[in-house]
Amino acid sequence: MNEFISASHDVAFKALFVRNPDILKAFLSDALELNLTDEDTIKIMSPEDIPNTADGKLSRLDVHVRTANRRYNVEMQASRTGFSVERVLYYWSQLFGDGFESGNKYEELDQTYSINVLGFNYFSCNKYHSSFSIFEDERFELLTDKLSIHVFELPKVPAELTPDDHTQDWMEIIKADTEEALEKVRARTENPMINKAIDAICYLNADERLREQIRVQRKAELDYGNDIAVAEARGVKIGEARGIEIGEARGIEIGEARGESKAFSEVIENIRRNGFSEEQIRLIVGNGYKK
Repeated sequence: MNEFISASHDVAFKALFVRNPDILKAFLSDALELNLTDEDTIKIMSPEDIPNTADGKLSRLDVHVRTANRRYNVEMQASRTGFSVERVLYYWSQLFGDGFESGNKYEELDQTYSINVLGFNYFSCNKYHSSFSIFEDERFELLTDKLSIHVFELPKVPAELTPDDHTQDWMEIIKADTEEALEKVRARTENPMINKAIDAICYLNADERLREQIRVQRKAELDYGNDIAVAEARGVKIGEARGIEIGEARGIEIGEARGESKAFSEVIENIRRNGFSEEQIRLIVGNGYKK
């Protein structure tokens, strides 16, 4: 029996939305509470789905989308590796300024959303949805609505399903790791797009080409992790050997210095026993003199 492919896998996540723009539009409308209408045509700016390359690499696994006067970067990040706030801001800024040319008006820049679905906990709060805008520090006055960053943390989605909470429904079907978990959401929702998304995820599970891409990607990730571990172990051994070498050299240096110091002290003591005064000894030995 084939392993169930969860939509929380980045390849499956992108395939779900790139292949189904109407599902993507419904997701954006519900998750961001935008009330997108039929006039808001979805244009996917990163349409590549499954790569044809042998190594299974994608140029990007996030989804870039445009509607009228709005842009969206939608991304699934299953693991903490590589995720940071700075990375989110960098990709938001790239999308915000994309296509802006000399002679354009800054006021015409589109409102730009960054939507990050995480398979791990990142913030210390209990809420699974965190949204960020730019406000004045004391008056909390909104500077602009051009920036809107949203983070959805899947592990924090409540176990109890909230009636008519379509955002929670979307998070539930994205993180579902069995067909039974999908059907549990289907049984309680009357949202037709949620049901269509469930059907689409089931269809992805029947896609052998998608399965092969995920298998190749997982193997590449394991190989990469193994290469890093081997390189780190080799680096540790080299560092230990170098440390021993430096330590031995330093030990010899300290030992020689201590030996010289001891011998010099004995010379001074012999001079002192022969009746020379401290002033005479100082003149004889110079800077090395110690009373």
